[in-house]
Amino acid sequence: MNILNPLSVEDFNEIAKNDNPLNIGNYEVFFQKQIDEASNYAVGPYFWFIGNNHEMKIVAASQNINELTPFSHERWTNGTALFLVENLHPDDSFYVLSALNLAVQKIEELPVERQANVRVNIYARMLNALNEYRWVLIQMPGLYIGIDRTTCGIIMITDLSHLSFKEKPVLMTLTDKIANQNVYFNIAPDEMKLVNVDLPNITKREQEILKLMAKGLNSPQIAEKLFLSYHTIENHKRNLRQKTNSKTSVELINYVWSNNLI
Repeated sequence: MNILNPLSVEDFNEIAKNDNPLNIGNYEVFFQKQIDEASNYAVGPYFWFIGNNHEMKIVAASQNINELTPFSHERWTNGTALFLVENLHPDDSFYVLSALNLAVQKIEELPVERQANVRVNIYARMLNALNEYRWVLIQMPGLYIGIDRTTCGIIMITDLSHLSFKEKPVLMTLTDKIANQNVYFNIAPDEMKLVNVDLPNITKREQEILKLMAKGLNSPQIAEKLFLSYHTIENHKRNLRQKTNSKTSVELINYVWSNNLI
């Protein structure tokens, strides 16, 4: 059983920091493709920021970041790992650092040609512009790993305040989209450690359909969006309900959100 202990900011900095500088002039331009594509799969209001492990700082952020957090764009672009932690719920913050560290380690272990195809989803509670905690989805749509293991990555954070979780959701999922391998982690209530949990495998096509369902699209609209037939979409939905043991689309979406399967 894989178990991860929470990381303090000091431990995270010690593990992640690399003394070799990155030869990237403009980080926002470097990740422009991921920034442009973010709106295609966002399921709510979102913002992004870019950090690197040489300076251990946030080096760029979206202009709307002050609309979804209590702090200004200028404050974010001078922030550190500690600043990120200060925005997270105390019960979640050190597990988020641990999850981010694990995600980077898992990606580094893969061949270069597969690194860009790993999807990282992390649930946590984070402050909104009114200084109130709400659930967010933390994703890493882009990660650059240098030859010397110096890294920088773009983090996308989506507001999930329109959702109400009946219980604490699965903290993190890692998905290798090429091999279609999923690893799910949750916080064990008794041990307060991250442990593996067994959840159904969701294919790439099923994930696409679930994202569109989460945006409120019905089967005809999804079929048009994905250039598939109505019956194909309905078959995928039926398979998803069987996998998740849910009877309706509402139950399916609730299960998916609670278990971080999108």
